[in-house]
Amino acid sequence: MLINKRPFFTRYSTSLWVRFLRFSLLSNKRLQDDLDKLTLTSPQFYVLATIGYAGGMPFSEIGEKMMVTVSNLTGIVDRLEEKGLVTRERDARDRRIVRVRLTEKGSKLYKSTIPVFEKSIARFFAPLDKSQQKELSSLLRKLIRVSWAH
Repeated sequence: MLINKRPFFTRYSTSLWVRFLRFSLLSNKRLQDDLDKLTLTSPQFYVLATIGYAGGMPFSEIGEKMMVTVSNLTGIVDRLEEKGLVTRERDARDRRIVRVRLTEKGSKLYKSTIPVFEKSIARFFAPLDKSQQKELSSLLRKLIRVSWAH
């Protein structure tokens, strides 16, 4: 019996998006497996990395960088604060602004986590040579830039 094989999607761009989504989900799952060993969730790590790199920042800026709402961010920061990894401080000039900073413990964890994170990420892209990685980076940057413009 001959089966007529038709593509599931009619546009190649839809199949491309599905591949991108699968890669994103798989890579996030593998990264989470590595972060589990450090008792961190991916969002907790992203907050640590964001404020660790910047040296602390207001809630609203962290939310913008992570593309999450302040209400979602509050729970993540609450858990990091319970672990003694971050503190919240009111801005001296504008009391409405709450800054999040790493504690000494948080700073040490941030510094020790970056190599684990980079090793994990390197595994995902190892099948691509350097020029392919640069090409992919350029294409993704273009898609992000165009997406934000609309």
